[in-house]
Amino acid sequence: MPTSARRQQLTIKQLIVFIGPFILATFYTISIHRTTHSSVVNNGIKYDHSSSSTQIIITTQHQHNNNPTIMSDLNHDYTNDDYRAFLFGQHPINGLLLLYCSRKKKKPPHFQAPGGHVDKEDFDAALARLQDTSISSSVDEDSSHPLLLLACKIGAARELYEETGIDLRNDLHRFQPVLLRSKKDGLFTTSCVLKHRLFFRVCFTDDDFVTEGFDSMVALGISQSMNTEAPMLMLKLSEEHQGFLFEPDPRRAVDLLVQHSGGKVSTALDMAIAQGEIKDVTASSERNEPDVIVGHPMSNEAKDHTETEKGVLDCFECC
Repeated sequence: MPTSARRQQLTIKQLIVFIGPFILATFYTISIHRTTHSSVVNNGIKYDHSSSSTQIIITTQHQHNNNPTIMSDLNHDYTNDDYRAFLFGQHPINGLLLLYCSRKKKKPPHFQAPGGHVDKEDFDAALARLQDTSISSSVDEDSSHPLLLLACKIGAARELYEETGIDLRNDLHRFQPVLLRSKKDGLFTTSCVLKHRLFFRVCFTDDDFVTEGFDSMVALGISQSMNTEAPMLMLKLSEEHQGFLFEPDPRRAVDLLVQHSGGKVSTALDMAIAQGEIKDVTASSERNEPDVIVGHPMSNEAKDHTETEKGVLDCFECC
């Protein structure tokens, strides 16, 4: 064999010896990934255990639901986006319900709107409702994201109950999506979303609160509002909150909520006011200015105020 041919053959052998281990390692990695990639499909939701954290992928296995909008929505994985749901709950006389929190390590005392993270269980429950035609889903028919919208309603109702004791979990029709912008400008037809946070409004009535037996209820953890002349509307607060307040002026509520959820809740409320979604219930009545400064303890100085009786639909339209 000529010397040049022998050298070429030797070079090829050396190349195979050099890159062979890398090729084998690549095939081994692919093989391991395929064998360890496990997923379980249950009730139309795919639980992917291939990574350190379980991912939830909404699937379309339940083909009995013929609604093309819902079927399209079921394909989207919302849980990786860390959605949250908040509500602007307004009493027609006393105003917006704000929760007082003083135990956040990285924040001074501040006010919050009821709400929080939307959990996997909320998506499970929403999917079951959408697939069961015998159950009213309480979702707008023109919504392009019915699963997300319903899961956020369920999550908001759950958080409201956990944080205040107000139980609207079976009254999801009372959670109305808040119009933050004109629908043509939003990605969702609901237009109630801001930075993976969905916002709803609820018109509270006296019946939603504890209204009798305040002295005996205190021992059970029932709290009265922080207003200087507090209405006899009481709540069962969670350990996360140390008080609550009714704010009749939505503009002042915007300022009080600045430190909640990175300022997104305050921004959303400001947008809702601009769209005429949240009404000022202080009109034609003397203002009851709550004696609270965000970041500082409350003083005991009382301020005179009067309240004008209003109909239950005065805060916003609750249909």
